[in-house]
Amino acid sequence: MAEKLEFSCSQDDLRNLINGKILIADFLSNLFTDPAKYAQMCAALQSYHRNDGGSPEVHSFDVENAILNPDGTSGRFRCRFRVKYHYTCSDVHNTAGDTIDWTFKIINQTLQLTGEDVLERDGDEF
Repeated sequence: MAEKLEFSCSQDDLRNLINGKILIADFLSNLFTDPAKYAQMCAALQSYHRNDGGSPEVHSFDVENAILNPDGTSGRFRCRFRVKYHYTCSDVHNTAGDTIDWTFKIINQTLQLTGEDVLERDGDEF
């Protein structure tokens, strides 16, 4: 199941984005300067690995390939991040890189994000 997030945005920032006065990459960079929004995205990225074991943690991410569609109210971007694992029974620490693609829509003063669908195996595959 895809992760979903909603972030409130200032009307001025959204107007500047839609009118082309600010690039989507800059808009997202400014959005994630808010520590609460940054932490919320880290938690959403971490949740993609909740079934991996090893107490996954995500503490940072980078936004790449941000695109605003011609309609000015939707688009997509990619988060690149590292997942840190700690397996307590064996005291093993491990890290892995990952990317998650997000689509977004701007509705009123809200940026609505939808992450990738989680790939799951069918029981018949084994």
